[in-house]
Amino acid sequence: MITQQMEEYLEAIGKLEERGVPVTTSALARECGVAPPTVTEMLHRLAEQGLIHHEPRRSVGLTDTGRNEARTVIRRHRLWERFLHDTLGLRWHQVHDEACQLEHATSPVLEQRLAEIVGDVTTCPHGNVIPESAPAEARSGVLPLTELVGAGPVRVVSVHEEGVPLEHLEKLGVRPGATLQVTCAGEGDPLHVEIAGSRHELERALARRIAAAPIVEAEGQARSPQDAVPLAELAPGERATLSHFAAGRGLVGRCLSLGFTPGAELQMVHNAHHGPVIVLVRDTRVALGRKEARKILVRKQGDGHVGQA
Repeated sequence: MITQQMEEYLEAIGKLEERGVPVTTSALARECGVAPPTVTEMLHRLAEQGLIHHEPRRSVGLTDTGRNEARTVIRRHRLWERFLHDTLGLRWHQVHDEACQLEHATSPVLEQRLAEIVGDVTTCPHGNVIPESAPAEARSGVLPLTELVGAGPVRVVSVHEEGVPLEHLEKLGVRPGATLQVTCAGEGDPLHVEIAGSRHELERALARRIAAAPIVEAEGQARSPQDAVPLAELAPGERATLSHFAAGRGLVGRCLSLGFTPGAELQMVHNAHHGPVIVLVRDTRVALGRKEARKILVRKQGDGHVGQA
């Protein structure tokens, strides 16, 4: 029998996986607000029920049965949040705790009725996807704010609400759909967020729980073959503007750290159509593997000339 406490742990594991966070004992302890030994005890129980794969000192993985259970709890939680917000008029910072209580007392019949009432919405009030019966696809280009420093305008996609001061964020205007820019004075310092003409400071621990995407990526602009081509196709000397990434989170994060941000001007320096390419971006020459260069989409500008490296 799966108890309410087991459901809460499966939900926590599912949400960590959703955010791309390795599911370790310490990560689960932080997510659930308990001590690591308490997590270890529960993991043994979940493993005995065939809900997770777990070996000491390794990440936890959900079995197919465990993933279905986690998805169901998360779905019910976010349906309740949407119902409480849209139908009953509760504010977005009020619905999480209420939904935590209701999710465990929801039958399949009630879940179906909730889905009918909230309609065709796909996210909870915090911007997190409401799972369907099948796993949701990963959102391309969506990253924590901490990985979008200097990326230009970004649009907030979701806020992972556990332990987050939602009322404070609402006052700042930081919520799904908001457009902002992220800057930082130095490594380890709080982030500065510019939104609606105002500048606010966000601690990194909070910023990590806010997911956003560069505006071009978020709105799907300039994605047609006529407008965008892979960076690897530029000839030496050709100039272009970065459009978007056809890549996962890891490559997007690396590109942003190198200065490859949507709207940035690039110039191909060396491209022998095999092996790495060398690109000039923000007055810096950067070498990229050819596979990486194929996943960076650009829009060509006028002719330019740079000598071969």
